[in-house]
Amino acid sequence: MLAPTYTPAGTRVYSEADVEVARSIQRMRTVQGMKIAEIKAALKGAHTNGEDRTKNGQDSGIGPMLRELRCARNLKIAEVAEALDIAPSLLASLERTSLGLDIPLLQRISKFYGITLNEIMGLEPVKPERETVVRGAGVVLPRLGLGLRIERLGSGKDIMDCQRWKIEPGVHSRGSYRHEGEEFLVVLRGRFEITLEEQRVHLLEAGDSIYFRSDVPHAWRNPGVEETEIIWICVGDTF
Repeated sequence: MLAPTYTPAGTRVYSEADVEVARSIQRMRTVQGMKIAEIKAALKGAHTNGEDRTKNGQDSGIGPMLRELRCARNLKIAEVAEALDIAPSLLASLERTSLGLDIPLLQRISKFYGITLNEIMGLEPVKPERETVVRGAGVVLPRLGLGLRIERLGSGKDIMDCQRWKIEPGVHSRGSYRHEGEEFLVVLRGRFEITLEEQRVHLLEAGDSIYFRSDVPHAWRNPGVEETEIIWICVGDTF
């Protein structure tokens, strides 16, 4: 299920994106109990549904935006990687494949470039003059790792950002992150665990909700065996 590159001597070389896929395979096997054929189908769908790889021949992931931001400032990969305290190979892999990102790392990158998370994903909030009606699915945001799907249902500059999250079992934020604003989320189905300030742990079931300040470090995960679906609202254009 992995397709590494090869050196002239025949040594297999795996990228950070391959590591991301390997983690997802392990999670689908051990947490979700999926069979090999099911995992292959899931991985194929992640790369062909147009949400995080290509659409109409163009890359619609976050990688191209990261590359564009860096090049616009005439910065080298090594310079940006040093500022972010990550390996240059990781940054190169992120720009090339759009895989291996998580929200804490993406937030560090957005702060480095002086923009919000939404802006780094190519989504600029507007000031709506009229009401917004969404029927069915919203605008699918660039994928932040396999097993996490985020749909923007509505957004307004200086107002709020409303999203629907679908999180597969075992998927987590890979650390805490924080930003300005306030947040409210409600669990529609499944289970959702959120940790505030690395010590207060709240396990939410379907129908439960939580409200908290965004500047409080928060981390999350799906601790259940089924997909979790939540509505997540951030007040303020800071996500």
